[in-house]
Amino acid sequence: MKFEELSIHPKLLSAIQEIGYTELTPIQEKSIPHGLEGKDITGLAQTGTGKTVAFLIPVIHNILTKGIQGIAALVLAPTRELTMQIAEEAKKLLKHSEGIRSVPIIGGTDYKSQNKDLEGLNGIIVATPGRLIDMIKSGSIDISNVEFFVLDEADRMLDMGFIQDIRWLLHKCKNRKQTLLYSATLSVEVMRLAYRFLNEPVEIQINPEKIITERIDQKIVHLGREEKIPYMTNLIINSKEEGQGIIFTNYKANIPKIVYTLRKYGVPVTGISSELDQKKRLRLLRDFKSGKYRYMVATDVASRGIDVENIDIVYNYDLPQDTENYVHRIGRTARAGRKGKAIGFCSESDYVELEKIEKYLKQKIEILEVNEEYIQFPAGDFQSFIGGDSYDREKETHFKQNGKRPHDNDRAPHKHDRNRKRDKRHTSHTHSTAKDSHKKKPAAAIQEAELFLQKADSVLSSEPKGKKFCKRPT
Repeated sequence: MKFEELSIHPKLLSAIQEIGYTELTPIQEKSIPHGLEGKDITGLAQTGTGKTVAFLIPVIHNILTKGIQGIAALVLAPTRELTMQIAEEAKKLLKHSEGIRSVPIIGGTDYKSQNKDLEGLNGIIVATPGRLIDMIKSGSIDISNVEFFVLDEADRMLDMGFIQDIRWLLHKCKNRKQTLLYSATLSVEVMRLAYRFLNEPVEIQINPEKIITERIDQKIVHLGREEKIPYMTNLIINSKEEGQGIIFTNYKANIPKIVYTLRKYGVPVTGISSELDQKKRLRLLRDFKSGKYRYMVATDVASRGIDVENIDIVYNYDLPQDTENYVHRIGRTARAGRKGKAIGFCSESDYVELEKIEKYLKQKIEILEVNEEYIQFPAGDFQSFIGGDSYDREKETHFKQNGKRPHDNDRAPHKHDRNRKRDKRHTSHTHSTAKDSHKKKPAAAIQEAELFLQKADSVLSSEPKGKKFCKRPT
Protein backbone atom coordinates (compact mmCIF):
# COMPACT_ATOMS: atom_id res chain seq x y z
CA MET A 1 0.00 0.00 0.00
CA LYS A 2 1.24 3.48 -0.89
CA PHE A 3 0.96 6.63 1.23
CA GLU A 4 -0.87 8.37 -1.63
CA GLU A 5 -3.74 5.91 -1.16
CA LEU A 6 -4.38 7.21 2.36
CA SER A 7 -6.59 10.22 3.04
CA ILE A 8 -3.76 12.28 4.54
CA HIS A 9 -3.68 16.07 4.86
CA PRO A 10 -1.90 17.54 1.78
CA LYS A 11 0.79 19.30 3.85
CA LEU A 12 1.65 16.07 5.62
CA LEU A 13 1.62 14.06 2.40
CA SER A 14 3.98 16.60 0.82
CA ALA A 15 6.48 16.09 3.67
CA ILE A 16 6.17 12.30 3.39
CA GLN A 17 6.95 12.42 -0.32
CA GLU A 18 9.90 14.75 0.25
CA ILE A 19 11.37 12.38 2.85
CA GLY A 20 11.07 9.58 0.30
CA TYR A 21 8.55 7.30 1.99
CA THR A 22 6.49 5.42 -0.60
CA GLU A 23 5.32 2.00 0.60
CA LEU A 24 3.79 1.44 4.03
CA THR A 25 5.41 -1.13 6.33
CA PRO A 26 3.11 -3.83 7.79
CA ILE A 27 2.64 -1.98 11.10
CA GLN A 28 1.91 1.25 9.25
CA GLU A 29 -0.58 -0.36 6.89
CA LYS A 30 -2.47 -1.97 9.76
CA SER A 31 -2.48 0.94 12.19
CA ILE A 32 -2.51 4.26 10.28
CA PRO A 33 -6.06 3.90 8.85
CA HIS A 34 -7.45 3.25 12.35
CA GLY A 35 -5.40 6.12 13.74
CA LEU A 36 -6.72 8.52 11.11
CA GLU A 37 -10.25 7.59 12.23
CA GLY A 38 -9.38 8.56 15.81
CA LYS A 39 -9.48 5.05 17.26
CA ASP A 40 -7.33 3.96 20.20
CA ILE A 41 -4.64 1.43 19.29
CA THR A 42 -2.44 -1.14 21.03
CA GLY A 43 0.35 -2.10 18.67
CA LEU A 44 2.89 -4.90 19.05
CA ALA A 45 5.92 -3.98 16.99
CA GLN A 46 9.70 -4.15 17.26
CA THR A 47 12.20 -1.35 16.70
CA GLY A 48 12.84 -0.82 13.00
CA THR A 49 9.33 -1.73 11.82
CA GLY A 50 8.29 1.86 11.14
CA LYS A 51 6.14 2.28 14.24
CA THR A 52 7.30 5.87 14.86
CA VAL A 53 5.80 6.97 11.56
CA ALA A 54 2.79 4.73 12.28
CA PHE A 55 1.75 6.84 15.26
CA LEU A 56 3.04 10.26 14.15
CA ILE A 57 1.10 10.40 10.88
CA PRO A 58 -2.38 10.03 12.47
CA VAL A 59 -1.47 12.52 15.21
CA ILE A 60 -0.15 15.17 12.81
CA HIS A 61 -3.02 14.63 10.36
CA ASN A 62 -5.63 15.13 13.08
CA ILE A 63 -3.89 18.25 14.42
CA LEU A 64 -3.87 19.76 10.93
CA THR A 65 -7.45 18.88 10.03
CA LYS A 66 -8.88 20.04 13.35
CA GLY A 67 -6.72 23.16 13.57
CA ILE A 68 -5.88 22.47 17.22
CA GLN A 69 -3.93 25.19 19.01
CA GLY A 70 -1.53 24.80 21.93
CA ILE A 71 -0.05 21.50 23.08
CA ALA A 72 -2.21 19.07 21.11
CA ALA A 73 -0.23 15.84 21.45
CA LEU A 74 2.07 14.18 23.96
CA VAL A 75 4.44 11.33 23.10
CA LEU A 76 6.11 9.50 26.00
CA ALA A 77 9.29 7.45 25.48
CA PRO A 78 11.53 5.58 27.95
CA THR A 79 14.90 7.15 27.11
CA ARG A 80 16.35 10.47 26.07
CA GLU A 81 17.87 9.09 22.89
CA LEU A 82 14.57 7.65 21.69
CA THR A 83 12.82 10.90 22.60
CA MET A 84 15.23 12.88 20.43
CA GLN A 85 14.79 10.40 17.59
CA ILE A 86 10.98 10.70 17.66
CA ALA A 87 11.13 14.51 17.88
CA GLU A 88 13.45 14.61 14.87
CA GLU A 89 11.12 12.39 12.85
CA ALA A 90 8.17 14.61 13.80
CA LYS A 91 10.14 17.68 12.72
CA LYS A 92 10.64 16.19 9.25
CA LEU A 93 6.95 15.30 8.93
CA LEU A 94 5.97 18.83 10.03
CA LYS A 95 8.23 20.56 7.50
CA HIS A 96 5.33 21.99 5.48
CA SER A 97 2.97 22.50 8.44
CA GLU A 98 3.60 26.15 9.28
CA GLY A 99 3.13 27.07 12.92
CA ILE A 100 3.21 23.49 14.21
CA ARG A 101 6.31 22.19 15.97
CA SER A 102 7.62 19.24 17.96
CA VAL A 103 9.63 19.90 21.13
CA PRO A 104 11.69 17.27 23.01
CA ILE A 105 11.57 17.44 26.82
CA ILE A 106 14.39 15.42 28.38
CA GLY A 107 16.67 15.42 31.39
CA GLY A 108 20.28 16.46 31.05
CA THR A 109 19.39 19.80 29.44
CA ASP A 110 18.80 23.10 31.21
CA TYR A 111 15.26 24.19 32.05
CA LYS A 112 15.76 27.69 30.65
CA SER A 113 16.33 26.53 27.07
CA GLN A 114 13.44 24.07 27.25
CA ASN A 115 11.09 26.75 28.59
CA LYS A 116 12.12 28.96 25.68
CA ASP A 117 11.33 26.17 23.19
CA LEU A 118 7.87 25.82 24.73
CA GLU A 119 6.93 29.47 24.24
CA GLY A 120 3.90 29.71 21.95
CA LEU A 121 4.05 26.01 21.14
CA ASN A 122 1.39 24.62 18.83
CA GLY A 123 1.96 20.95 18.22
CA ILE A 124 3.67 18.01 19.89
CA ILE A 125 5.69 17.42 23.03
CA VAL A 126 7.94 14.35 23.00
CA ALA A 127 9.20 13.59 26.50
CA THR A 128 10.61 11.22 29.05
CA PRO A 129 8.29 10.91 32.08
CA GLY A 130 10.62 12.26 34.78
CA ARG A 131 11.54 15.63 33.25
CA LEU A 132 7.99 16.18 31.97
CA ILE A 133 6.49 15.73 35.43
CA ASP A 134 9.04 18.12 36.92
CA MET A 135 8.08 20.81 34.41
CA ILE A 136 4.35 20.25 34.89
CA LYS A 137 4.70 20.61 38.66
CA SER A 138 6.76 23.77 38.24
CA GLY A 139 4.02 25.27 36.07
CA SER A 140 6.11 25.35 32.88
CA ILE A 141 3.84 22.95 30.98
CA ASP A 142 0.08 22.46 30.97
CA ILE A 143 -1.09 19.20 29.39
CA SER A 144 -4.75 19.46 30.40
CA ASN A 145 -5.79 20.20 26.78
CA VAL A 146 -3.76 17.41 25.17
CA GLU A 147 -5.99 15.40 22.83
CA PHE A 148 -3.56 12.78 21.53
CA PHE A 149 -1.49 10.66 23.91
CA VAL A 150 1.14 8.21 22.63
CA LEU A 151 3.07 5.65 24.69
CA ASP A 152 6.06 4.35 22.74
CA GLU A 153 7.91 1.25 24.01
CA ALA A 154 5.44 0.96 26.86
CA ASP A 155 6.96 -2.31 28.07
CA ARG A 156 10.33 -0.62 28.58
CA MET A 157 8.81 2.23 30.54
CA LEU A 158 7.08 -0.23 32.84
CA ASP A 159 10.30 -2.23 33.25
CA MET A 160 12.06 0.99 34.24
CA GLY A 161 9.54 1.73 36.99
CA PHE A 162 7.55 4.50 35.29
CA ILE A 163 4.08 2.98 35.82
CA GLN A 164 3.00 5.49 38.47
CA ASP A 165 4.35 8.39 36.39
CA ILE A 166 2.44 7.18 33.32
CA ARG A 167 -0.81 6.87 35.25
CA TRP A 168 -0.33 10.34 36.73
CA LEU A 169 0.22 11.84 33.27
CA LEU A 170 -2.75 10.03 31.75
CA HIS A 171 -4.99 11.39 34.50
CA LYS A 172 -3.64 14.91 33.88
CA CYS A 173 -4.68 14.77 30.21
CA LYS A 174 -8.34 15.43 30.96
CA ASN A 175 -9.20 16.30 27.36
CA ARG A 176 -7.67 13.13 25.88
CA LYS A 177 -9.49 11.99 22.72
CA GLN A 178 -7.14 9.30 21.41
CA THR A 179 -4.50 7.08 23.01
CA LEU A 180 -1.96 5.05 21.04
CA LEU A 181 0.16 2.45 22.82
CA TYR A 182 3.06 0.70 21.12
CA SER A 183 5.18 -1.99 22.70
CA ALA A 184 7.70 -4.65 21.70
CA THR A 185 5.86 -7.08 23.98
CA LEU A 186 2.29 -7.18 25.25
CA SER A 187 2.93 -8.34 28.80
CA VAL A 188 0.25 -8.62 31.47
CA GLU A 189 1.29 -5.23 32.87
CA VAL A 190 1.06 -3.56 29.45
CA MET A 191 -2.37 -5.06 28.75
CA ARG A 192 -3.58 -4.02 32.20
CA LEU A 193 -2.51 -0.45 31.44
CA ALA A 194 -4.27 -0.57 28.06
CA TYR A 195 -7.45 -1.96 29.61
CA ARG A 196 -7.50 0.80 32.21
CA PHE A 197 -6.83 3.83 30.01
CA LEU A 198 -7.67 2.96 26.38
CA ASN A 199 -11.18 3.01 24.93
CA GLU A 200 -11.95 -0.20 23.01
CA PRO A 201 -8.53 -0.20 21.32
CA VAL A 202 -7.81 -1.85 18.00
CA GLU A 203 -5.23 -4.57 18.65
CA ILE A 204 -2.47 -4.83 16.04
CA GLN A 205 0.35 -7.37 16.13
CA ILE A 206 3.28 -7.80 13.79
CA ASN A 207 4.80 -11.23 14.37
CA PRO A 208 8.46 -10.58 15.31
CA GLU A 209 9.44 -14.23 15.00
CA LYS A 210 8.36 -14.28 11.34
CA ILE A 211 10.45 -11.20 10.54
CA ILE A 212 13.50 -12.72 12.23
CA THR A 213 13.14 -16.11 10.53
CA GLU A 214 12.74 -14.66 7.06
CA ARG A 215 15.26 -11.83 7.02
CA ILE A 216 17.97 -12.49 9.61
CA ASP A 217 20.64 -15.16 9.26
CA GLN A 218 21.23 -16.33 12.84
CA LYS A 219 24.25 -18.26 14.06
CA ILE A 220 25.46 -19.50 17.45
CA VAL A 221 29.11 -20.17 18.32
CA HIS A 222 29.81 -22.40 21.34
CA LEU A 223 32.84 -21.04 23.17
CA GLY A 224 34.40 -20.93 26.58
CA ARG A 225 33.81 -17.74 28.53
CA GLU A 226 37.37 -16.50 28.02
CA GLU A 227 37.33 -17.41 24.33
CA LYS A 228 34.56 -14.97 23.46
CA ILE A 229 36.51 -11.76 23.05
CA PRO A 230 39.44 -13.13 20.97
CA TYR A 231 37.02 -15.05 18.77
CA MET A 232 34.80 -12.02 18.18
CA THR A 233 37.87 -9.88 17.51
CA ASN A 234 39.03 -12.29 14.81
CA LEU A 235 35.57 -12.42 13.25
CA ILE A 236 35.34 -8.64 13.09
CA ILE A 237 38.79 -7.92 11.67
CA ASN A 238 38.28 -10.63 9.03
CA SER A 239 34.71 -9.58 8.26
CA LYS A 240 33.73 -8.63 4.72
CA GLU A 241 30.63 -6.73 5.89
CA GLU A 242 30.51 -3.22 4.47
CA GLY A 243 27.90 -1.81 6.85
CA GLN A 244 27.93 -1.17 10.58
CA GLY A 245 27.38 -3.47 13.52
CA ILE A 246 26.23 -3.47 17.14
CA ILE A 247 27.80 -5.57 19.90
CA PHE A 248 25.48 -6.32 22.82
CA THR A 249 26.65 -7.29 26.29
CA ASN A 250 24.68 -7.93 29.46
CA TYR A 251 27.26 -6.17 31.62
CA LYS A 252 28.11 -2.50 31.24
CA ALA A 253 31.50 -3.20 32.87
CA ASN A 254 32.36 -5.21 29.72
CA ILE A 255 31.95 -2.21 27.42
CA PRO A 256 35.38 -0.57 27.93
CA LYS A 257 37.08 -3.96 27.77
CA ILE A 258 35.53 -4.76 24.39
CA VAL A 259 36.09 -1.24 23.02
CA TYR A 260 39.77 -1.16 23.99
CA THR A 261 40.45 -4.66 22.73
CA LEU A 262 38.93 -3.96 19.31
CA ARG A 263 40.72 -0.62 19.04
CA LYS A 264 43.95 -2.48 19.71
CA TYR A 265 43.44 -4.08 16.31
CA GLY A 266 42.43 -0.91 14.53
CA VAL A 267 38.65 -1.37 14.60
CA PRO A 268 36.73 1.96 14.65
CA VAL A 269 34.48 1.26 17.62
CA THR A 270 32.91 3.13 20.51
CA GLY A 271 30.51 2.31 23.32
CA ILE A 272 27.68 3.91 25.27
CA SER A 273 26.58 3.37 28.83
CA SER A 274 24.39 5.12 31.37
CA GLU A 275 27.66 6.16 33.05
CA LEU A 276 28.15 8.82 30.36
CA ASP A 277 26.25 12.07 30.66
CA GLN A 278 23.48 12.88 28.19
CA LYS A 279 25.48 15.28 26.03
CA LYS A 280 28.29 12.77 25.43
CA ARG A 281 25.89 9.88 24.81
CA LEU A 282 24.06 11.88 22.16
CA ARG A 283 27.34 12.88 20.55
CA LEU A 284 28.58 9.28 20.40
CA LEU A 285 25.25 8.17 18.92
CA ARG A 286 25.47 10.96 16.35
CA ASP A 287 29.03 9.96 15.48
CA PHE A 288 27.98 6.33 15.07
CA LYS A 289 25.07 7.25 12.81
CA SER A 290 27.35 9.45 10.71
CA GLY A 291 29.69 6.50 10.10
CA LYS A 292 32.61 7.71 12.21
CA TYR A 293 32.52 4.39 14.05
CA ARG A 294 31.83 1.04 12.44
CA TYR A 295 30.77 -0.70 15.64
CA MET A 296 28.88 0.34 18.75
CA VAL A 297 29.12 -1.65 22.01
CA ALA A 298 26.11 -1.30 24.30
CA THR A 299 23.78 -2.90 26.80
CA ASP A 300 20.07 -3.26 26.04
CA VAL A 301 18.94 -0.08 27.77
CA ALA A 302 21.85 2.10 26.66
CA SER A 303 21.23 1.06 23.05
CA ARG A 304 17.78 2.63 22.96
CA GLY A 305 17.86 5.39 20.40
CA ILE A 306 20.35 3.69 18.09
CA ASP A 307 18.40 4.01 14.86
CA VAL A 308 20.74 3.22 11.97
CA GLU A 309 19.42 1.62 8.79
CA ASN A 310 22.76 0.26 7.58
CA ILE A 311 23.28 -2.27 10.40
CA ASP A 312 24.54 -5.43 8.69
CA ILE A 313 25.34 -7.52 11.74
CA VAL A 314 24.58 -7.85 15.44
CA TYR A 315 26.93 -9.66 17.83
CA ASN A 316 25.58 -11.01 21.11
CA TYR A 317 28.69 -11.11 23.27
CA ASP A 318 26.36 -12.43 25.98
CA LEU A 319 23.00 -14.02 25.26
CA PRO A 320 20.26 -11.95 26.91
CA GLN A 321 18.47 -13.38 29.92
CA ASP A 322 15.17 -12.09 28.56
CA THR A 323 14.17 -13.90 25.35
CA GLU A 324 12.25 -10.88 24.07
CA ASN A 325 15.42 -8.81 24.35
CA TYR A 326 17.03 -11.22 21.89
CA VAL A 327 14.35 -10.37 19.35
CA HIS A 328 14.79 -6.68 20.04
CA ARG A 329 18.59 -6.88 19.73
CA ILE A 330 18.85 -8.68 16.43
CA GLY A 331 15.92 -6.66 15.09
CA ARG A 332 18.37 -3.75 14.84
CA THR A 333 19.50 -5.31 11.58
CA ALA A 334 17.32 -6.28 8.60
CA ARG A 335 15.49 -2.96 8.58
CA ALA A 336 13.40 -1.54 5.76
CA GLY A 337 13.15 -4.93 4.04
CA ARG A 338 16.91 -5.57 4.06
CA LYS A 339 18.58 -8.77 5.24
CA GLY A 340 20.90 -9.02 8.21
CA LYS A 341 23.09 -11.32 10.29
CA ALA A 342 23.22 -12.12 13.99
CA ILE A 343 25.98 -14.08 15.73
CA GLY A 344 25.69 -15.11 19.37
CA PHE A 345 28.47 -16.44 21.59
CA CYS A 346 27.27 -19.17 23.93
CA SER A 347 29.31 -20.41 26.89
CA GLU A 348 28.11 -22.97 29.44
CA SER A 349 26.49 -20.24 31.51
CA ASP A 350 24.41 -19.22 28.45
CA TYR A 351 22.90 -22.63 27.70
CA VAL A 352 19.69 -21.95 29.61
CA GLU A 353 19.19 -18.67 27.74
CA LEU A 354 19.83 -20.36 24.39
CA GLU A 355 17.19 -23.00 25.09
CA LYS A 356 14.66 -20.32 26.05
CA ILE A 357 15.41 -18.29 22.91
CA GLU A 358 15.00 -21.30 20.61
CA LYS A 359 11.76 -22.24 22.34
CA TYR A 360 10.48 -18.68 21.94
CA LEU A 361 11.41 -18.61 18.24
CA LYS A 362 10.12 -22.16 17.71
CA GLN A 363 13.28 -23.06 15.82
CA LYS A 364 16.84 -24.22 16.35
CA ILE A 365 19.54 -21.64 15.68
CA GLU A 366 22.27 -22.89 13.36
CA ILE A 367 25.58 -23.70 15.08
CA LEU A 368 28.61 -22.10 13.47
CA GLU A 369 31.65 -24.38 13.37
CA VAL A 370 34.45 -23.07 15.56
CA ASN A 371 37.57 -21.89 13.78
CA GLU A 372 40.30 -22.97 16.19
CA GLU A 373 42.66 -20.27 14.88
CA TYR A 374 40.24 -17.59 16.12
CA ILE A 375 40.47 -18.67 19.77
CA GLN A 376 43.80 -16.85 20.12
CA PHE A 377 44.14 -13.10 19.73
CA PRO A 378 45.53 -12.08 16.34
CA ALA A 379 48.84 -10.26 16.16
CA GLY A 380 48.22 -6.53 16.50
CA ASP A 381 49.79 -3.18 17.16
CA PHE A 382 48.84 -1.39 20.36
CA GLN A 383 49.70 1.92 18.70
CA SER A 384 46.68 1.58 16.39
CA PHE A 385 44.19 2.37 19.11
CA ILE A 386 46.10 4.85 21.29
CA GLY A 387 44.59 8.34 21.33
CA GLY A 388 41.39 9.41 19.62
CA ASP A 389 37.97 9.73 21.12
CA SER A 390 38.04 6.88 23.60
CA TYR A 391 35.04 5.58 25.49
CA ASP A 392 37.00 5.39 28.71
CA ARG A 393 38.14 8.98 28.43
CA GLU A 394 34.52 10.08 28.07
CA LYS A 395 33.58 8.12 31.16
CA GLU A 396 36.50 9.34 33.23
CA THR A 397 35.86 12.99 32.39
CA HIS A 398 32.20 12.59 33.27
CA PHE A 399 33.08 11.21 36.70
CA LYS A 400 35.54 14.02 37.38
CA GLN A 401 33.11 16.77 36.35
CA ASN A 402 30.02 15.37 38.00
CA GLY A 403 31.41 13.48 40.96
CA LYS A 404 28.98 10.63 40.32
CA ARG A 405 29.30 6.89 40.32
CA PRO A 406 27.57 4.50 37.88
CA HIS A 407 23.96 3.53 38.46
CA ASP A 408 23.36 0.05 39.85
CA ASN A 409 21.30 -0.95 36.83
CA ASP A 410 22.17 0.22 33.34
CA ARG A 411 19.05 2.25 32.78
CA ALA A 412 18.06 5.87 32.77
CA PRO A 413 18.37 7.55 36.20
CA HIS A 414 15.06 7.59 38.06
CA LYS A 415 14.00 9.25 41.26
CA HIS A 416 13.42 5.90 42.97
CA ASP A 417 17.07 4.92 42.43
CA ARG A 418 18.46 7.24 45.08
CA ASN A 419 18.03 4.71 47.88
CA ARG A 420 19.19 1.70 45.89
CA LYS A 421 22.19 -0.18 47.26
CA ARG A 422 25.41 0.50 45.35
CA ASP A 423 27.40 -2.34 43.85
CA LYS A 424 30.75 -2.46 45.62
CA ARG A 425 32.65 -3.45 42.52
CA HIS A 426 31.87 -0.04 40.96
CA THR A 427 33.45 2.00 43.75
CA SER A 428 37.15 1.49 43.11
CA HIS A 429 37.70 3.18 39.74
CA THR A 430 40.85 5.17 39.23
CA HIS A 431 40.69 7.89 36.66
CA SER A 432 42.82 10.17 34.54
CA THR A 433 41.43 13.26 32.87
CA ALA A 434 41.22 13.77 29.12
CA LYS A 435 43.53 16.76 29.51
CA ASP A 436 46.24 14.72 31.19
CA SER A 437 45.93 11.82 28.74
CA HIS A 438 46.74 14.05 25.79
CA LYS A 439 50.03 15.05 27.44
CA LYS A 440 51.29 11.51 27.93
CA LYS A 441 54.08 10.20 25.78
CA PRO A 442 53.24 7.24 23.49
CA ALA A 443 55.15 4.76 25.65
CA ALA A 444 53.30 5.89 28.77
CA ALA A 445 49.97 5.73 26.96
CA ILE A 446 50.70 2.20 25.75
CA GLN A 447 51.66 1.11 29.25
CA GLU A 448 48.48 2.63 30.66
CA ALA A 449 46.37 0.88 28.02
CA GLU A 450 48.03 -2.46 28.77
CA LEU A 451 47.39 -2.01 32.49
CA PHE A 452 43.79 -1.12 31.73
CA LEU A 453 43.30 -4.30 29.73
CA GLN A 454 44.83 -6.36 32.52
CA LYS A 455 42.48 -4.75 35.01
CA ALA A 456 39.55 -5.24 32.64
CA ASP A 457 40.10 -9.00 32.76
CA SER A 458 38.79 -8.93 36.32
CA VAL A 459 35.43 -7.90 34.88
CA LEU A 460 34.83 -11.54 34.04
CA SER A 461 34.31 -12.19 37.74
CA SER A 462 31.07 -10.23 37.51
CA GLU A 463 29.65 -12.66 34.95
CA PRO A 464 27.87 -15.90 35.91
CA LYS A 465 30.28 -18.44 37.32
CA GLY A 466 31.18 -21.37 35.11
CA LYS A 467 34.06 -23.27 33.63
CA LYS A 468 36.49 -21.17 31.67
CA PHE A 469 36.36 -23.46 28.67
CA CYS A 470 33.33 -25.49 27.76
CA LYS A 471 32.92 -28.75 25.95
CA ARG A 472 31.46 -27.89 22.59
CA PRO A 473 28.46 -29.84 21.31
CA THR A 474 29.32 -32.45 18.70
